Amino acid sequence: MTRADRQAHRARMEQLREEARAVVVGGTCPDCGSLLRRNLALAGWWQCEQFGAVTHRARPDEPQCSFQCFTD
Repeated sequence: MTRADRQAHRARMEQLREEARAVVVGGTCPDCGSLLRRNLALAGWWQCEQFGAVTHRARPDEPQCSFQCFTD
């Protein structure tokens, strides 16, 4: 990977993190409108409250949402 490639990659990753931070500030999932919650397993990991197994969702009777993002 060239230096220019690395710089472009870093810029793209920072752009993605900025977009994720904007979503987190809003507090709602852009896909389904549910609230976001932080997953403490990794720094900056945010997930829709409807993410995951039925036993882990805020409302098990509603559909699963797969939205997640990283801010750090």
